[in-house]
Amino acid sequence: MAEDKLVAVKVADIGNQLPNHVSPSQLSSFDRCSLAYWFSSVAGWREPAGVPQIIGTLVHDVLENFLKIKAENRTKEAAWNMLRDTGEVVINNNKSWLTEEDLVTLKDKSAESLKGYFDLEDPTQLEIDLEDLERPVTAIFESVKLYGRLDRMTRDGVVRITDYKTSKRPAPQYLTDSLRQVMLYAAGLKENGLEVGEVELIYLPGRDRVRRPTYKSALDRAVQHLVTTRRKMDSSLTKQTWMANPGSPCKSCAFVKACPAKTAKAPIPGTKESEDLLQTLNLEKRVRSKSNTAAAGMEMLPFGEEAQ
Repeated sequence: MAEDKLVAVKVADIGNQLPNHVSPSQLSSFDRCSLAYWFSSVAGWREPAGVPQIIGTLVHDVLENFLKIKAENRTKEAAWNMLRDTGEVVINNNKSWLTEEDLVTLKDKSAESLKGYFDLEDPTQLEIDLEDLERPVTAIFESVKLYGRLDRMTRDGVVRITDYKTSKRPAPQYLTDSLRQVMLYAAGLKENGLEVGEVELIYLPGRDRVRRPTYKSALDRAVQHLVTTRRKMDSSLTKQTWMANPGSPCKSCAFVKACPAKTAKAPIPGTKESEDLLQTLNLEKRVRSKSNTAAAGMEMLPFGEEAQ
């Protein structure tokens, strides 16, 4: 978004520090809106998980556990059983706020992603080490600590990092951020002595793959973005001034009512008044409540039935 649309917001000094490491998701959060990053990563408020986030976590968990079993046992039936069992746990853990519409979306979108996975590859032919599933990546670049966890890594001829996406492939101009994340993982592994030859994004619902070689220039750009962004974070913390990005990101932001750039009467972030406001929104809880929750005893939609 253009710089002239950003709004500088002064926050109260609450004595908090930045996290001692930076993850790719934190970079994305800061790039999207540094004030929202302040609310979540500095002030400690947590945005409640929505249906898209729950779908993403569910599908990632299913694929991780599915690929842990022996290759010859990686059947569609086994995957659907895992989706059903894990999905029912997810529903039970979130049934206080999931509406009937949410449940339909949760079932349909997760099923669509799983079907997309089988359309893209034959898991019985995939050789993968258990240590390369949800593998942690840590490295230090110019005193900046990187920490992340990649979805999977394979070593069949070329070392490849794969990142699953439960959304459809975006327009080319929006691929940059996702590719930079996996390039950063590749740079982190290289720093630890492992050369990655290729990175891959798999957009499950759209049955789409994006692969890129790990050219030195691409890795350098990813690392430079990490270092530069951390410097911006440090500067914002020192000045107690963070840039809000009013616009399309606000539609899915849980902090809108507490944001002075978006809500005229919002108190200064970090003050008692702001903290009290955030508490009324229950933002300290990862699992949110909704006023339009489903009625008690609502029938839960079953998982594991393959969409026809």
